Amino acid sequence: MRLVIKPKLRAPSPRSEQVFRPRLLERFGNAIERKITLVSAPAGYGKTTLLAQWSHSVRDSLYFAWVSLDEQDNDPARLWRHIVEALHLAAPEEDFGTDVLVGVSVTRRSLFETSLPMLINVLAELDRRLILVLDDYQFVTNNDCHDSVAFFVEHLPENVHLVLASRSDPPLPLGLLRARGEMDEIRDEQLAFSEEEAAYLLNETMGLDIGSDDLRLLLERAEGWPAGLYLASLSLQNREDKHAFIEAFQGSDRYIVDLLAEEVLASITEEVKGFLLRTSILRRLTGPLCDAVVDREGSGKLLRELARSNLFLVPLDERGEWYRYHQLFSQFLRYELESSSPELVPVLYGRASAWLEGEGYFDGAIRHAVAATDHERAGLLVARHWYSYVLAGQMATVKGWLESLPEVQISHDPALLLVEAWIFILSGRGEEGERLLTLAESIPHEGSLPDGTASVEAGTATIRGIFGFGGVRSTLEAARCAVESEPELTSPRAALMRFGLGSSYYLSGETSLARKRLEEALELTEAGQPLLRMVSLSYLSIIAADEERLDEAGWLAREARSQLSRFGLQGVPQSSWVPIALGYMLAKGGDLVEAQAELESGLSVRRKLPNLSPWPTLIGLLALAQVFLARGDRGRAREALAEARTILERYPDSGIFPELLEREERGLRKGRQRDGSLDGELTERELDVLRLLVGEMPVTQIAQSLYVAPSTVRTQVKSIYRKLGISSREEAVEEARLRGLI
Repeated sequence: MRLVIKPKLRAPSPRSEQVFRPRLLERFGNAIERKITLVSAPAGYGKTTLLAQWSHSVRDSLYFAWVSLDEQDNDPARLWRHIVEALHLAAPEEDFGTDVLVGVSVTRRSLFETSLPMLINVLAELDRRLILVLDDYQFVTNNDCHDSVAFFVEHLPENVHLVLASRSDPPLPLGLLRARGEMDEIRDEQLAFSEEEAAYLLNETMGLDIGSDDLRLLLERAEGWPAGLYLASLSLQNREDKHAFIEAFQGSDRYIVDLLAEEVLASITEEVKGFLLRTSILRRLTGPLCDAVVDREGSGKLLRELARSNLFLVPLDERGEWYRYHQLFSQFLRYELESSSPELVPVLYGRASAWLEGEGYFDGAIRHAVAATDHERAGLLVARHWYSYVLAGQMATVKGWLESLPEVQISHDPALLLVEAWIFILSGRGEEGERLLTLAESIPHEGSLPDGTASVEAGTATIRGIFGFGGVRSTLEAARCAVESEPELTSPRAALMRFGLGSSYYLSGETSLARKRLEEALELTEAGQPLLRMVSLSYLSIIAADEERLDEAGWLAREARSQLSRFGLQGVPQSSWVPIALGYMLAKGGDLVEAQAELESGLSVRRKLPNLSPWPTLIGLLALAQVFLARGDRGRAREALAEARTILERYPDSGIFPELLEREERGLRKGRQRDGSLDGELTERELDVLRLLVGEMPVTQIAQSLYVAPSTVRTQVKSIYRKLGISSREEAVEEARLRGLI
């Protein structure tokens, strides 16, 4: 699987017909003292060309990083991976934390609390100024992407300047940046060609010898639109009556593009025209891909010839391997193709999809299959390749694939239902995931699934054997079924299934079997499965702590944390295992303050997503109750145990947890009976208030009975709670009775 597309990370190479624009380049140079430059204009105004000129003019004196965005970057994980790789290419001697960000999660917590601050800190230490260009930012529509870029801009170091090139204003705090004087703006009125620039293009570069009156008329008709002028110059090359053509040059952008594209197509050979039309379905072109789409050889050579002839083909690398069409020209070519040969369009998309899949560009393969309306193939590709994307943290990408398919197709395909169930459950939507599992089981299906899973039953058993929503006994049974369905250690899911079996054994109280299976899972975990490795290490740390092997437990927990940091998994809900394991180990070792902090950190994540698997939450709550009790905070210990009791009421089959909970509750009661001391003696007035708390009398009536203000009673109630070590009225009454105070 390819996670980074290298041609996207290089500015386009200069071309001989480009117009050098010193007035705008000077403006860029002056603007870098601010945080950001926004280049906002419609298509064809030369935004990319101008920025590429700037890149090649200054890259020897400063770092210059470039990312060409497209719709696939509308996923926080993909967006920031490409940005980090671009920074690394610009300054290869610097460490931009690529290892940390390579698996960056799509969640806000991972980006805002860890990954982006780390990246910003590294940038602040650069020895030279750095320019980062995000070209075609209009393709980004995801709110999480926008929020992360806004955060990045807000905390941008003084030595870094961000350039956003877009066809529309992005939903960033532009007003605030403008008011602070932190943003420069270059818009279509600045990008429009001047008369001098138009004359240079038409007469000096293209050699058309256009008179000044005609030139001004053409400039007026095109309204300075650089792409329109360039298209006009191509069409003017073979015209004897240039004046007549220029006088007829008018209309909306669409008609201008249509007219000029038709004129250009009419001047080329049928072979080249056929090639252009058939390859117009591609966003990026390279020789082998074009060979596959047009069903011919020699496309690489033809692409180089077209690039040299300036036929709307933009090189994407300096080696001449990857190209793209000018977008307006590409749109026109597709219109012509769909008008002249509509039956050919899905065939071409299908060929592109097959080539892209064979080369490992699975997202492109799926996108082209959808464009071909071949939803059956697209669904097959999703069901075949989803696993590696999810393990790389790109759940948003897989979710987007599923959303591109008809809902009725997913609802009748058990393989796709299982993929969707994984996405839901990993995102904390367990009830919806369980519904999808039940639906998948109800659909008849024989044989293995596209991703290699032995059967639908094996797929559902794997999920249930890992997340355990039905209870411990059913979880263990499902985990055993999963392993029996694919017993081979060479299976891509071997580690995952053994993790499910090991965790189920632990929940059942069979610790030695649990350790054995979890160690097998850890040994079988591949490099591309950091999430599975992280939770396996966490479980093994808890087992080691139970067995008083605290040094080993500490090493395992810290290794789990290193996986979390190295692959940017902080925001994935399952990462909450790491602080729970660390807190568990620290509590066993008597480091109560740090243990409390870690346990509360892990539990806070899981409380926000109540439909996650309950077992890690119970482990954390019971450990936290022990910490509170050891620190003398019986009130909060009671709250933790009450929260655990509420969870157990929803899961009658809870394995080891009912006994563990009862043991902790007995310890709390015994501790209360042994310790008769108060945190300060109750005053006579506090005793009066305590006796009145027995009934349901509100504070205002208690105040009236004692002839004091309600605020005085509230203060006395708080003092009673503090001295008794409790936190509620019911607990106060119970504690007072145990102590014989009422």
